[in-house]
Amino acid sequence: MILSPVQIKQPTLKFGNSGDSVKKLQEFLIKRVPDIQNLVINGVFDEITLLAVEIFQYRTFLKQDGIVGVVTWEALYIGQRPDLPLLYPGSYCDDVAKVQSVLKFSPFIQETLGFDGYYFGKIDSIFGHQTQVAVKSFQKHKQIVIDGVIGSQTWDYLMEFAALISHFSL
Repeated sequence: MILSPVQIKQPTLKFGNSGDSVKKLQEFLIKRVPDIQNLVINGVFDEITLLAVEIFQYRTFLKQDGIVGVVTWEALYIGQRPDLPLLYPGSYCDDVAKVQSVLKFSPFIQETLGFDGYYFGKIDSIFGHQTQVAVKSFQKHKQIVIDGVIGSQTWDYLMEFAALISHFSL
């Protein structure tokens, strides 16, 4: 059963907050971002908690602002972003830019993985031809349906992939 934001009833949290809600946040972060080794349940929204929140937000294609609001709480509860859109050629939004960013590797990640990435265009939020080619290449590599559309299965693989590449940046 997926909990709605009303059922979650957690306050918006940010760097500097403290208390039981921060402890709950840290419990979730330890479960959802287990590769952050110095994260402890101490009830203080400190720098390491902020880092874990930002990495979780990156991995789930949420806005990376370090603020834990309704959508981030919901994603923490269910393990993924609750409102992932269907993206296809012609889509224009921040989510397209996030996908482009994940599929376009930094030089460090290129060197670490020994692979140049999937997307080589400008990060422009436009799901154009280059983005479609990158998505199809990613789908082919992951051995899923190659349709150039980002639906639930492709989102799942993109989130796994974002977790992999974010790990290299830690």
